[in-house]
Amino acid sequence: MKVIPLLVATGVFLGVGMPMARWLSTQGVQPLAFTFWPTAAAGLALCLLTLARQGAFLRPGLLRFGAIAGLGGYALPMTASFWLAARAGAGYAALSFTLPPLFTLAVNLALGRERWRWMRLAAIVLGLAGAALLVAHSASAERGDALAIAAVFAIPALIGGTNVYRSIHMPRGVPASGLGALTLLAAAAMLAVAGAASGALAAPLTFPVVAGLTVQAAALVVGYLLYFELQKRAEPVVFSFMGYVTMLTGVLAGVVLLGEQARWTLVPALGLIFLAIRLVAR
Repeated sequence: MKVIPLLVATGVFLGVGMPMARWLSTQGVQPLAFTFWPTAAAGLALCLLTLARQGAFLRPGLLRFGAIAGLGGYALPMTASFWLAARAGAGYAALSFTLPPLFTLAVNLALGRERWRWMRLAAIVLGLAGAALLVAHSASAERGDALAIAAVFAIPALIGGTNVYRSIHMPRGVPASGLGALTLLAAAAMLAVAGAASGALAAPLTFPVVAGLTVQAAALVVGYLLYFELQKRAEPVVFSFMGYVTMLTGVLAGVVLLGEQARWTLVPALGLIFLAIRLVAR
């Protein structure tokens, strides 16, 4: 599969979590529980898949890679975004996920891993504009304090730095399923510690809740198989554009599946993100 179709497919599968989280919250599932249980289940499934295909795959350095990728690319950003949504509003949390391409580019430039290109910056600006319209479509940000504003920039900086780290330190000879297992299980371990400390891991054992968590786990399995295939083929800035597709998927799924109101900003946002991906593909 070529890079751009792979990028879109990855964003679609990972974007399923946004409407699923909103729906399960109406069923009494806390955000941390929604994040932990599918993450742990998907990580275990990917681990078993890798073991069945090629046997033991752990070796020195892999645990470190999984821990850093899981902490910086998943556990910390997701936990921080939940805190930010509770403190300053959902709009602030969504806004933080529009900025990773910009921070990924900044880290790449700072490390001398790429030269300055105006077309690359133009693609990021178009994507940011489309993502900003999605934020305006989904929720308006409430007024945040200095700590909330700092978190808006800290979250994408962490994601951007982790994007570059994975690109530099991608282990050779490990399938996407093994890399996904390491990342998700490391993130689940960290989320388990946070959940045990806060007591927020319990979830109602009703059929809708169990079915919803299972669907999310299945989406993570497929999403992370695609995620690391994309990471192996795309350089970090192109990879980071997946976040725009994820946001767009979440908004569209909310409109189609949850009956959320579709505002006029949705169509231009779709167009801007499409143009951004076309431009970065060049």
